[in-house]
Amino acid sequence: MYISGTIHYRHSDRTTSVQCTFQVQYIIDTVIEQLVKDPKKKFIYVEVAFFKRWWEEQDKETRQQVKNLVTGGQLEFINGGYCMNDEASVHYTATIDQMSEGLVWLKEQFGGPNYNPPTIAWQIDPFGHSSAHAALSAQMGMKGLFFARMHYQDYDKRKKNKDLEFQWISGEEASSIFTSVVYYRYEGPDGFCFDTNCRDPPIVTNRASPEFNVVDRSELLLAYMRQQASHYRSGNIMLTMGGDFCYQNAQKYFKNLDILMEYINANTTANGFKMIYSTPSQYMDAVLKSIGALQNKTDDLFPYADGPHSYWTGYFTSRPALKGYVRDCNNVLQVCKHVEAAAEAEEKLGASSELLRLAMGVSQHHDAVSGTSKQHVANDYARRLAAGQTECEKVITSGLKTKAMYTGKLEQCRLLNESYCEVTQDGNRSLSIIVYNARVTPRVEYIRIPLSHPHYHGYNLVTQQYLQVEYIRVSAATQALNPNALPLEGVFRAELPPLGFASFRLEVSLDSESGSNPVLRSVPVYYGEDLVVESKIYKVHFDPRTGAMKMITNKLAGMSGRSDKVTQRFMEYSSSTGDKVDKQPSGAYIFRPLNDSPDDLGDPILTDYIPGEEFTEIWQTFPDGWISQVTRVYNDKFYIEVEWTVGPIPLDHGREIISRYDTSLSTNKTFYTDSNGRELVERVLNKQPTWDWNVTEPIAGNYYPVNTRATLVDSKKGMQLTVLTDRSQGAASLGEGQVEFMVHRRILKDDYRGVSEPLNETANGQGLIARGKHWLFYSDTLSYHMHRDIGLDMFYKPTVVIGNEGELGVPSWNFFKGSTPASEYLNVVTLQKIPSAENTTSLLVRLENTLPSSEGGKPISVRLDDMFGTPGKWQGYQELGLAADRDIEKVVDYKSHTQYDDTDTTTITLQPFQIRTFVLNFLTNDTENTF
Repeated sequence: MYISGTIHYRHSDRTTSVQCTFQVQYIIDTVIEQLVKDPKKKFIYVEVAFFKRWWEEQDKETRQQVKNLVTGGQLEFINGGYCMNDEASVHYTATIDQMSEGLVWLKEQFGGPNYNPPTIAWQIDPFGHSSAHAALSAQMGMKGLFFARMHYQDYDKRKKNKDLEFQWISGEEASSIFTSVVYYRYEGPDGFCFDTNCRDPPIVTNRASPEFNVVDRSELLLAYMRQQASHYRSGNIMLTMGGDFCYQNAQKYFKNLDILMEYINANTTANGFKMIYSTPSQYMDAVLKSIGALQNKTDDLFPYADGPHSYWTGYFTSRPALKGYVRDCNNVLQVCKHVEAAAEAEEKLGASSELLRLAMGVSQHHDAVSGTSKQHVANDYARRLAAGQTECEKVITSGLKTKAMYTGKLEQCRLLNESYCEVTQDGNRSLSIIVYNARVTPRVEYIRIPLSHPHYHGYNLVTQQYLQVEYIRVSAATQALNPNALPLEGVFRAELPPLGFASFRLEVSLDSESGSNPVLRSVPVYYGEDLVVESKIYKVHFDPRTGAMKMITNKLAGMSGRSDKVTQRFMEYSSSTGDKVDKQPSGAYIFRPLNDSPDDLGDPILTDYIPGEEFTEIWQTFPDGWISQVTRVYNDKFYIEVEWTVGPIPLDHGREIISRYDTSLSTNKTFYTDSNGRELVERVLNKQPTWDWNVTEPIAGNYYPVNTRATLVDSKKGMQLTVLTDRSQGAASLGEGQVEFMVHRRILKDDYRGVSEPLNETANGQGLIARGKHWLFYSDTLSYHMHRDIGLDMFYKPTVVIGNEGELGVPSWNFFKGSTPASEYLNVVTLQKIPSAENTTSLLVRLENTLPSSEGGKPISVRLDDMFGTPGKWQGYQELGLAADRDIEKVVDYKSHTQYDDTDTTTITLQPFQIRTFVLNFLTNDTENTF
């Protein structure tokens, strides 16, 4: 029996990045030294962020040593992303970006004729695993996926049946990847840690010494290996030797391992094992050569639990403000890269996307966007994102200023959601407003601009026509959120071109009576009948006393008169602090409610009913004043917007706040959640699809991560309700026709999983206030697929830049130049200028067909040579794997992959739910390298 003695390093961002950097550099220093000394030794390295910082400080000789080790297979990079990302709280676009950031860097440093890119996805620490991540890994060229955390009941069954290795298949994306569950997380066996921070005794071979222990220690290790081998089918096992911050003294670690391996291998026949230094890729190859057919798996691995009352489902919502900020910065980053790609010369922008690219890469870590770091570390993630956002704002404003030929200064307003914008404070100046659309299709959006007064005339600079602006006062909740909030918002309807901008003007007219516009006012309601709000699409009934939604009717053809009860309430779970049954409390990772049902937070009060021509708002305030909500019904939108504001949560006990939607839909104990913004996964109450679940936590055990949407479907009635989210949240369907979202948490105890502090976020000396949005899409199941289009609108929020001291020369401009309109389900995941040869412009472009075949998806054809205009003479394209670090031929069967492309070699076809990655090349000169 062969043992792959895999040794790896993993860092933990529960500590500060400074501490990690200092410790990591010692690990790499000492490991490289030992590998150079002994060609038999091997080591794997996972996360590029820290290795890159170490690499940049090394001299030429050391770098060459490392390159030799990589070429010789002693040092193997696996995973290769900028970090080891979370799988519950990440959006697929951010996962692709951070993986590409690391893998492309590895290719740049180590690429050559003998370079073998990483082929192993190493996800040994995330707290549950998504089917979307497995599929993305396969599309990046990963052949195997290794992880260590899965539900303890599922793990026990797989151990018993020897099913800890399987083939993970995504039905929607037709991706398959060999998957192996690491036997004992990622550390070495108990008693076999030999680093400077370990307390286990060294291996002593001197029989004259009273500490002589090699025989006993070897027998102990052999017993462990026999136990492990009894749960795997092949004649190989992988013995991990490492852990957090291990190998700071690699000489000590390797020396003890050498002694153990030599002793055990000296009597291989009797022991039944032969130990070798190996890597996961070598182990996988050995397994696949020696094992028969593997079990197939098509679902995912949520939720994760490591005990009967320890469900790691709280982190789906932990730190909601950080989760929302990461999502917002993702949007900023994509627009930033678009503008960079359009710039005539990068140096004219005065900044670049690099800082935000790297900050976003690190923030996808499984202790970052997950919300499971210490408070000061979470603050550091936000600080890095803010610094990167500042740089990208310079790129965006500078680039759009050039394209629009604007004579003044443009600014972005980060706090539009708090109705504050510095550039609009001065009510004596007219405003030029440029709105950029990052989608590849035209769209209509309602733009909200904070203003100090209503004395403006609106103009659409594209059509040269009057622009209707409706003015609405700012709510008391917004003023409490930001004392500097401006008193009004001006709202106007903006028609936006694909991958481009449109411009508008608010001309101040303080000295003219005609410049005074009415502010929308709250209208009295009558308690004797429902408050009914109608748009072109919906008729919505509200309770006239509470403002609570009661019923939605879809008015469109084919659905006229089809209605369902839809109500919404805020409730809370009191957090357990441990009890006689189990001492486990709720915390940053774990959700454990005190009771099996939530407590109602009381009926809200309808404070304002504000009808307008383009939209109507319903304002509610809840008892005790720390929850408020605005429901907006836009005249021509397919969604109803629910903007919630929660906090500061009272500190009397741990509280976990939910927004629950109850409907009259018959859902058969089933709802659907998205997997990282991609495919939908069926969730059935109190049931797992591949093992018999013993339900010990009926609330927490039925919570699942929602990245962009959750759906209730009534198949008999043929109607559905989809709730789209603006950030990742935990959600559950605990009753018929019901779905609840956990929107905020404030907890007074640590859950003993590594954070070592309560989840008690504060800001400005008080508990954190979180604000977010849900979009409700109610339709028949025949038009259900529209949630994909609506979801793209929510994800790619319009980018607004404003100036108050100049004039615009070019009112509208756009990238997309295709001869035919793009499908509403075509998405440009990436549009980024990359390094190229002299007089050449190269664009990295990822194109996606967002609609799966199960929702009616059809192939989409795209002509690459004219899609983005003519930045120069077309020079052709190269197709790459998803991470853009290797040729597509190294990922898929290229002949089969391209069989649907046109023979003209410029028109490619995207199959349903497919993402394809290209480098487009154009020959340019100094005056032509722009779109």
